Amino acid sequence: MGKNKGKRSHTKHVFVQKKYRDALFRRIFNEKSVLLELYNALNQTDYDDADELIFYTIDDVIYLGYKNDVSFIVRGTLNLYEHQSTLNPNMPIRGLIYFGKQYESYIKQNNLNIYGKKLLSLPFPQFVIFYNGVEPLEDNKDYIELHLSDAFICAESNHLTTNAAPRQPVVTTDMPVSDIDVPDSAAQNTSSPISTRPCLECTARVYNINYGHNQELMARCRTLEEYSILIGRISSNVRNGIPLEPAADAAVQECIRNGILKDFLIKHRSEVVGMLLEEFDMDEYIKMERRDSYEDGHEDGLAEGKRLEQLHVVHNLFQKSIPAENCADLLNENTDFVNKIYSLCHAHPDWSDEDIDNALKEK
Repeated sequence: MGKNKGKRSHTKHVFVQKKYRDALFRRIFNEKSVLLELYNALNQTDYDDADELIFYTIDDVIYLGYKNDVSFIVRGTLNLYEHQSTLNPNMPIRGLIYFGKQYESYIKQNNLNIYGKKLLSLPFPQFVIFYNGVEPLEDNKDYIELHLSDAFICAESNHLTTNAAPRQPVVTTDMPVSDIDVPDSAAQNTSSPISTRPCLECTARVYNINYGHNQELMARCRTLEEYSILIGRISSNVRNGIPLEPAADAAVQECIRNGILKDFLIKHRSEVVGMLLEEFDMDEYIKMERRDSYEDGHEDGLAEGKRLEQLHVVHNLFQKSIPAENCADLLNENTDFVNKIYSLCHAHPDWSDEDIDNALKEK
Protein backbone atom coordinates (compact mmCIF):
# COMPACT_ATOMS: atom_id res chain seq x y z
CA MET A 1 0.00 0.00 0.00
CA GLY A 2 3.03 2.27 0.42
CA LYS A 3 3.18 3.34 -3.21
CA ASN A 4 -0.42 4.56 -3.02
CA LYS A 5 0.04 6.84 -0.03
CA GLY A 6 -1.67 10.19 -0.31
CA LYS A 7 -3.54 9.22 -3.47
CA ARG A 8 -7.21 9.02 -4.26
CA SER A 9 -8.64 6.37 -6.55
CA HIS A 10 -11.64 7.12 -8.69
CA THR A 11 -14.04 5.05 -10.74
CA LYS A 12 -15.62 6.27 -13.97
CA HIS A 13 -18.91 8.16 -14.06
CA VAL A 14 -21.95 6.03 -13.29
CA PHE A 15 -25.56 7.12 -13.83
CA VAL A 16 -24.53 10.76 -14.02
CA GLN A 17 -26.85 13.58 -12.99
CA LYS A 18 -25.73 17.20 -13.21
CA LYS A 19 -26.98 18.28 -9.82
CA TYR A 20 -25.75 16.80 -6.58
CA ARG A 21 -25.04 17.90 -3.06
CA ASP A 22 -22.02 17.28 -0.93
CA ALA A 23 -23.57 16.09 2.33
CA LEU A 24 -22.41 17.70 5.56
CA PHE A 25 -21.56 14.26 6.94
CA ARG A 26 -19.35 13.60 3.94
CA ARG A 27 -17.66 16.98 4.21
CA ILE A 28 -16.81 16.41 7.88
CA PHE A 29 -15.49 12.90 7.41
CA ASN A 30 -13.69 13.58 4.14
CA GLU A 31 -10.53 14.36 6.12
CA LYS A 32 -8.30 11.31 6.50
CA SER A 33 -7.52 11.65 10.20
CA VAL A 34 -11.21 12.13 11.07
CA LEU A 35 -12.31 9.24 8.86
CA LEU A 36 -9.69 6.96 10.41
CA GLU A 37 -11.04 7.93 13.84
CA LEU A 38 -14.50 6.78 12.72
CA TYR A 39 -13.12 3.56 11.22
CA ASN A 40 -11.27 2.77 14.46
CA ALA A 41 -14.41 3.45 16.50
CA LEU A 42 -16.50 1.05 14.40
CA ASN A 43 -13.91 -1.72 14.27
CA GLN A 44 -12.38 -1.18 17.71
CA THR A 45 -8.93 -0.82 16.17
CA ASP A 46 -6.24 1.72 16.93
CA TYR A 47 -4.62 2.50 13.57
CA ASP A 48 -2.82 5.84 13.72
CA ASP A 49 -1.31 6.32 10.24
CA ALA A 50 -3.91 8.29 8.26
CA ASP A 51 -1.75 8.02 5.13
CA GLU A 52 -2.64 4.33 4.95
CA LEU A 53 -6.19 5.35 4.11
CA ILE A 54 -6.90 5.68 0.38
CA PHE A 55 -10.11 7.40 -0.74
CA TYR A 56 -11.89 5.31 -3.35
CA THR A 57 -14.77 7.38 -4.62
CA ILE A 58 -17.08 7.80 -7.57
CA ASP A 59 -16.19 11.12 -9.21
CA ASP A 60 -18.67 14.01 -9.09
CA VAL A 61 -21.86 12.07 -9.67
CA ILE A 62 -25.02 11.00 -7.97
CA TYR A 63 -24.91 7.23 -7.88
CA LEU A 64 -28.35 5.64 -8.28
CA GLY A 65 -29.91 8.98 -7.31
CA TYR A 66 -27.59 9.55 -4.36
CA LYS A 67 -24.01 10.69 -4.11
CA ASN A 68 -22.07 8.23 -2.00
CA ASP A 69 -20.75 9.82 1.15
CA VAL A 70 -17.33 8.28 1.80
CA SER A 71 -15.61 5.28 0.25
CA PHE A 72 -12.06 4.24 1.07
CA ILE A 73 -9.57 1.39 1.40
CA VAL A 74 -7.54 0.81 4.53
CA ARG A 75 -5.72 -2.30 5.78
CA GLY A 76 -7.24 -4.54 3.13
CA THR A 77 -10.85 -3.40 3.64
CA LEU A 78 -13.03 -1.61 1.08
CA ASN A 79 -15.42 0.58 3.05
CA LEU A 80 -18.55 2.41 1.99
CA TYR A 81 -19.96 4.78 4.62
CA GLU A 82 -23.25 6.54 3.87
CA HIS A 83 -25.37 8.97 5.84
CA GLN A 84 -29.15 8.58 5.61
CA SER A 85 -31.97 10.63 7.11
CA THR A 86 -34.60 8.28 5.67
CA LEU A 87 -34.27 4.55 6.17
CA ASN A 88 -34.17 2.87 2.77
CA PRO A 89 -34.69 -0.92 2.67
CA ASN A 90 -33.03 -1.01 -0.77
CA MET A 91 -29.60 0.01 0.48
CA PRO A 92 -28.22 -3.55 0.02
CA ILE A 93 -29.27 -3.45 -3.65
CA ARG A 94 -27.47 -0.16 -4.12
CA GLY A 95 -24.51 -1.55 -2.21
CA LEU A 96 -24.33 -4.58 -4.49
CA ILE A 97 -24.17 -2.42 -7.63
CA TYR A 98 -21.80 0.07 -6.03
CA PHE A 99 -19.33 -2.57 -4.83
CA GLY A 100 -19.51 -4.29 -8.21
CA LYS A 101 -18.36 -1.08 -9.88
CA GLN A 102 -15.66 -0.54 -7.27
CA TYR A 103 -14.27 -4.05 -7.62
CA GLU A 104 -14.31 -3.70 -11.40
CA SER A 105 -12.25 -0.54 -11.04
CA TYR A 106 -9.91 -2.15 -8.48
CA ILE A 107 -9.24 -5.11 -10.77
CA LYS A 108 -8.43 -2.84 -13.72
CA GLN A 109 -6.24 -0.47 -11.71
CA ASN A 110 -4.21 -3.32 -10.25
CA ASN A 111 -3.98 -5.28 -13.53
CA LEU A 112 -5.49 -8.38 -11.97
CA ASN A 113 -6.27 -11.37 -14.19
CA ILE A 114 -9.69 -12.78 -13.40
CA TYR A 115 -9.14 -15.53 -15.99
CA GLY A 116 -5.99 -16.90 -14.37
CA LYS A 117 -5.62 -20.03 -12.23
CA LYS A 118 -4.50 -18.14 -9.12
CA LEU A 119 -7.13 -16.94 -6.68
CA LEU A 120 -7.12 -13.15 -6.55
CA SER A 121 -6.97 -11.17 -3.32
CA LEU A 122 -9.64 -8.47 -3.05
CA PRO A 123 -10.23 -5.96 -0.25
CA PHE A 124 -12.83 -7.04 2.29
CA PRO A 125 -16.13 -5.10 1.83
CA GLN A 126 -17.81 -3.23 4.68
CA PHE A 127 -21.05 -1.30 4.12
CA VAL A 128 -22.16 1.01 6.93
CA ILE A 129 -25.15 3.35 7.08
CA PHE A 130 -25.22 6.18 9.61
CA TYR A 131 -28.90 6.96 10.19
CA ASN A 132 -30.35 10.01 11.93
CA GLY A 133 -33.89 10.24 10.62
CA VAL A 134 -37.03 11.17 12.54
CA GLU A 135 -38.56 7.70 12.62
CA PRO A 136 -36.84 5.25 14.98
CA LEU A 137 -35.26 2.05 13.77
CA GLU A 138 -37.18 -1.15 14.39
CA ASP A 139 -38.04 -1.46 18.09
CA ASN A 140 -36.08 1.76 18.66
CA LYS A 141 -32.82 -0.17 18.44
CA ASP A 142 -29.38 1.32 17.97
CA TYR A 143 -28.38 -1.09 15.22
CA ILE A 144 -30.03 -3.22 12.54
CA GLU A 145 -28.92 -5.09 9.44
CA LEU A 146 -30.48 -4.97 5.99
CA HIS A 147 -29.89 -7.93 3.67
CA LEU A 148 -29.92 -8.14 -0.10
CA SER A 149 -31.42 -11.63 0.11
CA ASP A 150 -34.59 -10.19 1.67
CA ALA A 151 -35.31 -8.59 -1.71
CA PHE A 152 -35.12 -11.82 -3.69
CA ILE A 153 -38.34 -13.29 -5.03
CA CYS A 154 -39.35 -16.25 -2.90
CA ALA A 155 -38.04 -19.51 -4.31
CA GLU A 156 -41.50 -21.04 -3.93
CA SER A 157 -42.80 -18.69 -6.65
CA ASN A 158 -40.31 -20.30 -9.01
CA HIS A 159 -41.76 -23.74 -8.23
CA LEU A 160 -38.87 -24.61 -5.92
CA THR A 161 -39.75 -26.01 -2.53
CA THR A 162 -38.07 -25.27 0.74
CA ASN A 163 -38.77 -25.85 4.40
CA ALA A 164 -36.64 -22.93 5.46
CA ALA A 165 -38.49 -20.26 7.41
CA PRO A 166 -38.21 -16.70 6.12
CA ARG A 167 -35.45 -14.81 7.89
CA GLN A 168 -36.43 -11.82 9.99
CA PRO A 169 -34.31 -8.65 9.87
CA VAL A 170 -31.42 -8.81 12.30
CA VAL A 171 -31.89 -6.36 15.16
CA THR A 172 -29.49 -5.85 18.03
CA THR A 173 -28.40 -3.07 20.34
CA ASP A 174 -24.85 -2.41 19.19
CA MET A 175 -22.66 -4.66 17.05
CA PRO A 176 -19.19 -3.68 15.82
CA VAL A 177 -18.57 -3.92 12.10
CA SER A 178 -15.75 -6.34 12.83
CA ASP A 179 -18.30 -8.85 14.14
CA ILE A 180 -18.72 -10.61 10.81
CA ASP A 181 -20.19 -14.09 10.44
CA VAL A 182 -17.84 -16.24 8.40
CA PRO A 183 -19.11 -19.76 7.64
CA ASP A 184 -16.64 -22.54 8.37
CA SER A 185 -15.08 -24.48 5.49
CA ALA A 186 -17.19 -27.55 6.15
CA ALA A 187 -20.38 -25.54 5.80
CA GLN A 188 -19.07 -23.88 2.65
CA ASN A 189 -18.29 -27.21 1.02
CA THR A 190 -21.56 -28.83 1.98
CA SER A 191 -24.19 -28.96 -0.74
CA SER A 192 -27.56 -27.45 0.06
CA PRO A 193 -30.81 -27.15 -1.92
CA ILE A 194 -30.71 -24.31 -4.41
CA SER A 195 -33.89 -22.87 -2.93
CA THR A 196 -32.45 -22.23 0.54
CA ARG A 197 -29.29 -20.28 -0.15
CA PRO A 198 -28.89 -17.45 -2.69
CA CYS A 199 -25.54 -17.14 -4.43
CA LEU A 200 -25.42 -13.38 -3.67
CA GLU A 201 -25.59 -11.44 -0.44
CA CYS A 202 -24.89 -7.87 0.60
CA THR A 203 -25.37 -6.64 4.15
CA ALA A 204 -25.88 -3.01 5.09
CA ARG A 205 -25.09 -2.36 8.75
CA VAL A 206 -27.26 0.50 10.00
CA TYR A 207 -26.27 2.53 13.07
CA ASN A 208 -28.68 5.03 14.64
CA ILE A 209 -26.58 8.15 15.28
CA ASN A 210 -29.35 10.32 16.68
CA TYR A 211 -28.14 11.86 19.91
CA GLY A 212 -28.48 9.43 22.81
CA HIS A 213 -28.09 6.31 20.67
CA ASN A 214 -24.99 4.13 20.28
CA GLN A 215 -23.28 5.87 23.16
CA GLU A 216 -20.33 3.45 23.22
CA LEU A 217 -19.63 4.19 19.57
CA MET A 218 -19.94 7.93 20.19
CA ALA A 219 -17.50 7.68 23.09
CA ARG A 220 -14.95 6.12 20.72
CA CYS A 221 -15.43 8.80 18.04
CA ARG A 222 -15.80 12.32 19.40
CA THR A 223 -16.32 13.81 15.94
CA LEU A 224 -19.33 11.56 15.31
CA GLU A 225 -20.75 12.52 18.70
CA GLU A 226 -20.34 16.22 17.96
CA TYR A 227 -22.04 15.79 14.57
CA SER A 228 -24.90 14.05 16.40
CA ILE A 229 -25.11 16.94 18.89
CA LEU A 230 -25.30 19.51 16.08
CA ILE A 231 -28.10 17.69 14.26
CA GLY A 232 -29.89 17.07 17.57
CA ARG A 233 -29.87 20.79 18.39
CA ILE A 234 -31.29 21.67 14.98
CA SER A 235 -34.02 19.08 15.49
CA SER A 236 -34.81 20.49 18.92
CA ASN A 237 -35.05 24.02 17.52
CA VAL A 238 -37.40 22.89 14.76
CA ARG A 239 -39.58 21.00 17.24
CA ASN A 240 -39.81 24.19 19.26
CA GLY A 241 -41.34 25.95 16.27
CA ILE A 242 -38.31 27.86 14.98
CA PRO A 243 -38.21 27.99 11.14
CA LEU A 244 -35.55 25.75 9.64
CA GLU A 245 -32.99 28.33 8.48
CA PRO A 246 -32.77 30.27 11.78
CA ALA A 247 -32.98 26.93 13.64
CA ALA A 248 -29.90 25.69 11.78
CA ASP A 249 -28.04 28.98 12.15
CA ALA A 250 -28.78 29.18 15.87
CA ALA A 251 -27.60 25.58 16.36
CA VAL A 252 -24.37 26.28 14.47
CA GLN A 253 -23.67 29.39 16.59
CA GLU A 254 -24.42 27.52 19.81
CA CYS A 255 -22.12 24.66 18.83
CA ILE A 256 -19.29 27.08 18.02
CA ARG A 257 -19.71 28.74 21.42
CA ASN A 258 -19.63 25.35 23.15
CA GLY A 259 -16.67 23.98 21.20
CA ILE A 260 -18.76 21.48 19.22
CA LEU A 261 -17.17 20.97 15.77
CA LYS A 262 -15.83 24.46 16.41
CA ASP A 263 -12.90 24.52 13.97
CA PHE A 264 -14.92 22.93 11.18
CA LEU A 265 -17.96 25.17 11.65
CA ILE A 266 -15.88 28.35 11.79
CA LYS A 267 -13.98 27.36 8.65
CA HIS A 268 -17.04 26.33 6.65
CA ARG A 269 -19.79 28.35 8.31
CA SER A 270 -20.84 30.06 5.08
CA GLU A 271 -21.56 26.66 3.52
CA VAL A 272 -22.80 24.64 6.48
CA VAL A 273 -26.22 26.25 6.97
CA GLY A 274 -26.98 25.91 3.25
CA MET A 275 -25.96 22.26 3.32
CA LEU A 276 -28.14 21.64 6.37
CA LEU A 277 -31.14 23.29 4.70
CA GLU A 278 -30.82 20.92 1.75
CA GLU A 279 -30.39 17.82 3.89
CA PHE A 280 -32.92 18.42 6.63
CA ASP A 281 -36.09 16.45 6.01
CA MET A 282 -38.63 19.13 6.84
CA ASP A 283 -41.54 17.04 5.53
CA GLU A 284 -40.91 14.42 8.19
CA TYR A 285 -40.93 17.07 10.92
CA ILE A 286 -44.16 18.55 9.59
CA LYS A 287 -45.74 15.09 9.74
CA MET A 288 -44.39 14.59 13.24
CA GLU A 289 -45.66 17.95 14.43
CA ARG A 290 -49.11 17.23 12.99
CA ARG A 291 -49.13 13.86 14.72
CA ASP A 292 -48.02 15.40 18.02
CA SER A 293 -50.62 18.15 17.68
CA TYR A 294 -53.30 15.53 17.12
CA GLU A 295 -52.16 13.58 20.17
CA ASP A 296 -52.17 16.75 22.25
CA GLY A 297 -55.75 17.49 21.30
CA HIS A 298 -55.14 20.63 19.22
CA GLU A 299 -56.71 19.37 16.00
CA ASP A 300 -60.00 21.16 16.70
CA GLY A 301 -58.45 24.53 17.31
CA LEU A 302 -55.64 25.18 14.86
CA ALA A 303 -55.40 28.90 15.55
CA GLU A 304 -55.37 28.38 19.31
CA GLY A 305 -52.93 25.51 18.94
CA LYS A 306 -50.60 27.69 16.90
CA ARG A 307 -50.73 30.45 19.52
CA LEU A 308 -49.96 28.01 22.34
CA GLU A 309 -47.15 26.51 20.30
CA GLN A 310 -45.58 29.94 19.81
CA LEU A 311 -46.00 30.72 23.50
CA HIS A 312 -44.19 27.48 24.36
CA VAL A 313 -41.33 28.32 21.97
CA VAL A 314 -40.95 31.85 23.33
CA HIS A 315 -40.94 30.48 26.88
CA ASN A 316 -38.18 28.00 25.91
CA LEU A 317 -36.09 30.71 24.28
CA PHE A 318 -36.45 32.91 27.36
CA GLN A 319 -35.14 30.03 29.48
CA LYS A 320 -32.15 29.79 27.13
CA SER A 321 -31.42 33.51 27.69
CA ILE A 322 -32.18 34.47 24.07
CA PRO A 323 -32.94 38.25 23.97
CA ALA A 324 -36.57 39.13 23.24
CA GLU A 325 -35.67 40.99 20.05
CA ASN A 326 -33.73 37.99 18.72
CA CYS A 327 -36.57 35.71 19.70
CA ALA A 328 -39.06 37.80 17.72
CA ASP A 329 -36.74 37.78 14.69
CA LEU A 330 -36.21 34.01 14.86
CA LEU A 331 -39.94 33.31 14.98
CA ASN A 332 -41.01 36.16 12.71
CA GLU A 333 -43.38 36.98 15.55
CA ASN A 334 -44.98 40.20 16.80
CA THR A 335 -42.60 41.96 19.21
CA ASP A 336 -45.42 42.91 21.60
CA PHE A 337 -46.44 39.26 21.98
CA VAL A 338 -42.85 38.24 22.79
CA ASN A 339 -42.30 41.15 25.20
CA LYS A 340 -45.46 40.32 27.13
CA ILE A 341 -44.33 36.71 27.59
CA TYR A 342 -40.81 37.77 28.56
CA SER A 343 -42.20 40.21 31.14
CA LEU A 344 -44.29 37.47 32.73
CA CYS A 345 -41.32 35.07 32.67
CA HIS A 346 -39.13 37.64 34.42
CA ALA A 347 -41.80 38.29 37.05
CA HIS A 348 -42.72 34.63 37.55
CA PRO A 349 -39.76 32.39 36.57
CA ASP A 350 -41.48 29.28 37.96
CA TRP A 351 -44.64 29.64 35.87
CA SER A 352 -45.67 26.99 33.37
CA ASP A 353 -46.91 27.64 29.83
CA GLU A 354 -50.46 27.29 31.13
CA ASP A 355 -49.87 29.90 33.84
CA ILE A 356 -48.47 32.36 31.31
CA ASP A 357 -51.36 31.70 28.92
CA ASN A 358 -53.95 32.33 31.65
CA ALA A 359 -52.22 35.59 32.59
CA LEU A 360 -52.20 36.75 28.97
CA LYS A 361 -55.93 36.05 28.66
CA GLU A 362 -56.65 38.14 31.75
CA LYS A 363 -54.89 41.21 30.31
